[in-house]
This record gives sequence, C-alpha cells and structure tokens, in this order.
Amino acid sequence: MATAAIPETRFLPTRLTLVEEFSLLLSGRRLTVPHVAERVLTYLALVDRPVSRIRLAGTLWPDHTDHNASKSLRTALWRIKQLDQRLVEVNGERLRLYPEVEVDVAELTSLAQRLVLAPDDASLARLGVLIQHTELLPDWDEEWVAANRERYRLARLAALESAACVLLERGQPDKALIVALAVVQAEPLRESGRRIVMRAHLAQGNAVEAIQEHHRYRALLRHEFGVDPSPELNDLLTTCYHRT
Repeated sequence: MATAAIPETRFLPTRLTLVEEFSLLLSGRRLTVPHVAERVLTYLALVDRPVSRIRLAGTLWPDHTDHNASKSLRTALWRIKQLDQRLVEVNGERLRLYPEVEVDVAELTSLAQRLVLAPDDASLARLGVLIQHTELLPDWDEEWVAANRERYRLARLAALESAACVLLERGQPDKALIVALAVVQAEPLRESGRRIVMRAHLAQGNAVEAIQEHHRYRALLRHEFGVDPSPELNDLLTTCYHRT
C-alpha cells in the first residue's frame, strides 16, 4: 500500500528589515514588536558583534541611571524572548543578534561594497534593490542610528555611481542613466552624479539633454550657495556643445 507523500515545507528565515522602516518577519509572518524591543534588535543588528549589557543599556538609555537603564534592558530582552527564543543570544554579560537572523542593511551594504570594489554580472543584476532601498530608519533620530544611516547613504551612493560607470563602459548608457538619476534624486547637490548623467546623455547622442542637465545643476548651485559647477563639469559642457 503506497504511503502519501509528505509535502515539503519551505523554511522561511527570520528577517529583520531596517531600511525604510522597521519590520521583523518570523516564518513569513510580520510580528508586532514593542519599540523598546525594536531598539535593542536594531542596535545589535547594526553593531553586528557581541555587546556588553552595560554598553547596550548606556547607549539606548543615556539619560537613565545605570540601574534604570539596566532595568529597561531587562524588560526589552524579556519582550524579545516572548516573540521568539532565537533572536538575541545571551552569553553571560554579552549579547548579540543570532547569526541566523537575516538583516537587510547588512545584505545591502555587502552588495554596495561589491559594486564598488569588484562589480560583476551578479551584483549589477541586483542594482534595482539598491535603487529602491534608500534610507535607514528615516524616522528614528537617535545618534547611533544617524551615524549608521550616514554610512549606508554614502555606501549606496558610491555603489550606484560605480555601477553606472561600469554600465557606461559596457555600452549600456540607458541603464547607466537610470542608475545615475537615482543618485541625483537622492543627492541633488552631488556633482559626481550629475557628471555621470551628462555622460550617459552624451553616450545616447542626446547632447541637448546633457546641456539642460548642466544648466539645472548650475542654477541649483547658484541658488543654494552662489557658486558655479567645477571646471570638470564645465569641460563636459563644452563637449556637449561640440556635439550639437
């Protein structure tokens, strides 16, 4: 007598999302996490190494006494434990996020590093993910979050510009333009992004659009700071006029 096949169940990892908003997925289900627990999980995810209880409590509750900060940390850890046993690993006085927990900002930063240092087909194929995920926890104002937000911002911009340049070298100015425009959208005053946009327009044979891009950037700089673009960008403008 044949036995019925047992359907294969797909393992869904625990996933912590920090870019754009906080989200914790456990077995594909989004959990409601108290903010005090969100802060602990976020700090451990961003530090990505074991942290002492004293340091963690002092960072998250700097205005509390040591006793009250430790008490708040104990409450947060208890609430995290109620969500799932395998989120925070406790080893004596040191805590860390379980290595099995996937963290989106770690994946995005790793992708950014590959695009800057050694861009390949696999990393270029994932550019859309980096374009869409722009900012780390934009509504959080803690200093330790702001520092990590800035690191991610710079890594993302450098990666997008590197990828756009590679795409131009590969003769794909249409894709390069999309990527470079994402840089301009994020940082309108960043000249390196504007240069790549102009180069992409020129590679497409659209010198007039490149000239218009230069004029928009020059007007923005004059309005904001009363200065003109760099000689490098003006030299690129001269090339544009020669193409018209």
